[in-house]
Amino acid sequence: MDKSQSAKAGHYEIIGETYAKVEFFEQGWNPYSRFLDIDKVDLILRKRIENKTVFKEIQVKFGKLHIAATEFEQKFFDFTSWKITNPNEFDNYIDNDNLFIVYVLSKPNQYEGDIFIFPVKEFSILLKQAIPSKEKVKLYISHSINEDKWYIRKLSKFKALDDTSVVDVTQYRRNFNILT
Repeated sequence: MDKSQSAKAGHYEIIGETYAKVEFFEQGWNPYSRFLDIDKVDLILRKRIENKTVFKEIQVKFGKLHIAATEFEQKFFDFTSWKITNPNEFDNYIDNDNLFIVYVLSKPNQYEGDIFIFPVKEFSILLKQAIPSKEKVKLYISHSINEDKWYIRKLSKFKALDDTSVVDVTQYRRNFNILT
């Protein structure tokens, strides 16, 4: 799809929700869409586990993965996604152990299974560590060029990938087991 067509395509979150539905279905969950995004819930998952029905609430975020463009980025990352967001967006939901933030990342027209599943409380903590930008934060999720690891950046520029510059979020990639 060219840029003029994709500009007319509508809300990109729908793409993320569609990828998420397929992923959850393949993991044995029945995903149901919410008509209204009330209480940060885009999807409700249902699954029978040991004769018990389990429900999970899902908020889906979608990000486009771009090839690392700047000289600085190319030292550390091959792909990155970013968005400006409110660091307190999920503060009212951190006590909801049933709510998960699902972050779907995709290269243009090439989804490669980059789905991250975060408990809402942990995602809320991660948001507060993202790069400050006035009252918001710049949330960068980037893939390491040297190893198969994913990071949320804490600083705009740095000299090394360490605890002061990034947070390793690799364990959340394809983290479907957290739901059971």
